[in-house]
Amino acid sequence: MGGLTILFTTGGFAAYMIFFAGIVLAIISIERLTTLFLRMSYNVKGSVVTIRSLILDKKYTDAIQVCNKEPGAPELNTIKAGLTAVESGREAMKSALGGAVLEVSHRCEKRIGYLALIANVATLLGLLGTISGLIKTFASIANADPAEKAKMLGLGISEAMYCTAAGLFVGITAMVVHTICVAKAESIVGDVQDSGLKLITWIEQSERVKG
Repeated sequence: MGGLTILFTTGGFAAYMIFFAGIVLAIISIERLTTLFLRMSYNVKGSVVTIRSLILDKKYTDAIQVCNKEPGAPELNTIKAGLTAVESGREAMKSALGGAVLEVSHRCEKRIGYLALIANVATLLGLLGTISGLIKTFASIANADPAEKAKMLGLGISEAMYCTAAGLFVGITAMVVHTICVAKAESIVGDVQDSGLKLITWIEQSERVKG
């Protein structure tokens, strides 16, 4: 609490903006990490194996029912989208798969860009707060007693550095969370795309077996 008091006292408007950026960062980070690592992460290896066997036997309805058991799984939703359109032809199926992949991509990338923005803005706000704090310090010692100037200057610089430290802390945290979210989002989208390609391969294999 003492650090926050010094930050707000010295940093002025920039300090409040850094604090606000930190709150926004916390909200977005919790929402994105929860979505990417909990709501969109499923272990569907067993289900995929079952679906593959059903598709090779051309039991598309049964395969769709397996997908419905985990409605939140991006990979299974993509496979379901393709299976739903398989009777309409190969192009319709590919179009459905493309739409499903695009939807998952949008869900994964939602608000991630704000994390990068916060990282850049928080760092610059820290610098702004430091400069404004130093300006106030130099202005206050302009008419001070010569014996007190060195002490006041040292205290002023020390307090102004709080703003830089706060800005860097928020900025670095935002960069780390952004990197984690981007990596996880790319992993999810990659798995979904792979599921779509596997579905096309399985459909082709089932048609060859039929032939």
